[in-house]
Amino acid sequence: MIRGRVIGDVWATRKAPGLSGRRLVLVGIANEDRVMVAIDTLDARQGQEVLISVGSGGRNVLKPGPDNREVLCDAAIAQLVDGES
Repeated sequence: MIRGRVIGDVWATRKAPGLSGRRLVLVGIANEDRVMVAIDTLDARQGQEVLISVGSGGRNVLKPGPDNREVLCDAAIAQLVDGES
């Protein structure tokens, strides 16, 4: 999992059918100078700290189980971070 902060939305005039109805967000990766696009599964707001699951873990966020190879996802928000302990 990767920790980051939502910094904006990705707007598209057309999306692949597997992304229809999905919100895409830009996430700035913590302690790194890079940005990642992720599917927002939890209605994260701009500035919200999140944990992103990537690869097959990202697909499992959207559709758990072994029969999810058709899911078009490489990164998905899996958790909203409320704070540190």
